Amino acid sequence: MDNNTRKNLGIIEITVDDDAMTAYVKLYKMEHENPENIHEIINAALDAAKIVYGRKEEVIKKLAARPIFNIKIDVAKGDPPTHGTDGEVLYLVKKNSEYAPEYNIEGNTDYKNLDYLQLVKKGQILCHIKKESVGSEGINVFGKPVAGKNGRPPLNPIGKNTELSEDGTMLFASLDGQVDFTKDKVNINDLLKIREHVNMMTGNIDFSGDVNVGGDVQSGFSVKSGANISINGVVESADLIATGNVRVSKGINGVGSECIYVGGDLKCKYIENAVIFVEGDIYADYIINSRITCNGNIFLKGSRELVAGGEVKLRGELHAKDIGSEMEWSTKIHFIETHIIGDEMEINKLKAQNEEYLANMKLLSEVIAKFSGFRSIDVSPQIKEQVKSIKNQIVLIKEKISENTGVINKLESELTYEYHGSVNCKRKLYRGVKIKFGTEIFNFNLESLEHCKIYYLDGKIIQTTL
Repeated sequence: MDNNTRKNLGIIEITVDDDAMTAYVKLYKMEHENPENIHEIINAALDAAKIVYGRKEEVIKKLAARPIFNIKIDVAKGDPPTHGTDGEVLYLVKKNSEYAPEYNIEGNTDYKNLDYLQLVKKGQILCHIKKESVGSEGINVFGKPVAGKNGRPPLNPIGKNTELSEDGTMLFASLDGQVDFTKDKVNINDLLKIREHVNMMTGNIDFSGDVNVGGDVQSGFSVKSGANISINGVVESADLIATGNVRVSKGINGVGSECIYVGGDLKCKYIENAVIFVEGDIYADYIINSRITCNGNIFLKGSRELVAGGEVKLRGELHAKDIGSEMEWSTKIHFIETHIIGDEMEINKLKAQNEEYLANMKLLSEVIAKFSGFRSIDVSPQIKEQVKSIKNQIVLIKEKISENTGVINKLESELTYEYHGSVNCKRKLYRGVKIKFGTEIFNFNLESLEHCKIYYLDGKIIQTTL
């Protein structure tokens, strides 16, 4: 009905609001005497205007009893519909533009341990989702239903590596990773990308998945990964720990105090002055003045193919062009046994027994020491007897340790070791190089050996020509 729709019935004007939720009556004073049946006239006017719902009978009665002229009086009211509320997403993680490392109250900063990256664990709640509600129907003064509006659904936050709860009200991370937003969607990346260097701007990195560093890992910082690490620059006396492979596009420069552990293979341009433990193979151009432990093979390929200075312990094969230097740098190559033949289990059992005996003997000696300061007359006969018994126990323990030690020495002398590793030198092996297979040392008196292979077979070190 149009605004201020009127039903003029002599002294009465009926109007209805645009939304048809409120009807009004306005009385006009007549030139002659007003009729006495105003109540009936008002209701008749409302009937004629088809105002059938929400009439306010008490208001109408009062208006009829004491008429108010030329003023609109609210005489009917509909029931408005209830509109539903919009759904919303309450994020528990911050969007990319909002996230920044948190500093302490004093404003001090430990730059090595900044939470520069927003990392989450598998199963962590990423956001709560409040669903939209449905609107309820209303009725206007004409008795017609008025539909309520439903709330708008929430934005969809489901991104990569996330999952909804069964009731759809929570979003979880489906794996450990880094939070990354695409508009309003939450993604969990299992590849962590550091665009530039690992330094004071990033702090130390500790991530369960793959880590890709676009620049260098600078001195004093660390990168830890539960998978693989890829570094497009150099490693500068920094710590690296990876359960998988590590690739360094340039090289590793250490100072001898860093910790580098690689659970898979290590590939890099060079290694200098570093301490490294690698479970798999090493691929590099050269290794200088470093302490390397490698449970696999070492392949040196490139322009230098050199290992010089330091110590290399490995189980597999060493392939290099040159080993050592003309300056006769001390270079140690120590092969770790790949197989032990003998009763190693019994040896370990007896050694464990001896450790237990020594611990018991220490406790008994401490008991005796408590009474050593007492005069004999101050110690009761019972205590003296206990001390004597303890001393006898110590004697028996020493005998048992001595007996076990003899058996251990005998079994160890019967052990034989197999070494599957070898030195493969394509050009020169210099005099300062010492090669050991267990306790066996390879000796040579020449200034250098050329094109040689050195390996261990049937209890002997063998040298052949490549």
